[in-house]
Amino acid sequence: MSTTPRMRVARLVAGYGAIAFMLPYLALKIAWLGGNPIGFNDESLVGESGMIAANAISFAMDFVAVGLALTFTHRWGLRVPAWIVLFPMWVATGFLAPALVIVPIAIISHVMASNPSTSTDAMLQPWVGRVVGASFAGQGAALFVAFVLYARTRWAHLLESTTGKAVTGLTHPVQALLANVAALMAVAAGGLHLVWALGGTVGLGHRGSSEPADPAYLLNGIWGLMSIAGAAGILMMVHQWGRAPFKLLLACTWIGAGSLFAWGLWTLILVLPGITFGRRAAEGMALHNCLSLVKFTAGMLIGLVTVLLLAERQRA
Repeated sequence: MSTTPRMRVARLVAGYGAIAFMLPYLALKIAWLGGNPIGFNDESLVGESGMIAANAISFAMDFVAVGLALTFTHRWGLRVPAWIVLFPMWVATGFLAPALVIVPIAIISHVMASNPSTSTDAMLQPWVGRVVGASFAGQGAALFVAFVLYARTRWAHLLESTTGKAVTGLTHPVQALLANVAALMAVAAGGLHLVWALGGTVGLGHRGSSEPADPAYLLNGIWGLMSIAGAAGILMMVHQWGRAPFKLLLACTWIGAGSLFAWGLWTLILVLPGITFGRRAAEGMALHNCLSLVKFTAGMLIGLVTVLLLAERQRA
């Protein structure tokens, strides 16, 4: 757990910087939960049960992120049980990583567009998307920096070496089986997202967009690449393919599996109790729901295999 004064200062700045970026998002959620329809095109939506439930869940998630930022910032955080830190940070990575890519591209596209168009049936006003996107991107970047510095301080010995030096433990046959199954599911899910990113409309019904500039194309592309990266990372670590730095493969696996698990779980949380938003169309949702179950399962299995793999490295 050795650290330097410079790293402690950097963790302090990154941790409290993340909290500062969370404040606009938390303020919007508090306003909406209090019944204030600020930013809604249809003010009646703010009082719907589905919207209240989604806002309450997302507010609680960002409140947990505040706790994570404080944990990464202060010395007492080094004594917190690992699972209390790693699981919520893994989920947070899955949610926030796409924002780090999509927000800068969206800003550049908006600036360069000669006549930017806005959706006439959007649920929220355009400024809300910009505020939320900037909040997600800022808190994601700061939280990731704080976490990397925290991990280097607490688990530096696990992050060194290459895959060629990995330890084959007693659970390796189970790891290999689960990794193969999970990777297959992740590639299938990622492939479908890439099909949608390239303009395919399979399973979308009438909701397929005809505008190439639709942010949904970019988001699907990001989800697809992250899913495939997670599959590649876990396979290379478990089967010891190549001699890539272990921490690079772990990062790919962490981000890819986190994205699969987080977004799959989020959809299932909304679908299983029947939460809807306004006049949300049901057409094409069956495939989305099945995809979410596949993503959730793949992410969970990759996460489980990674825990087994790291435990055996720690023991060795």
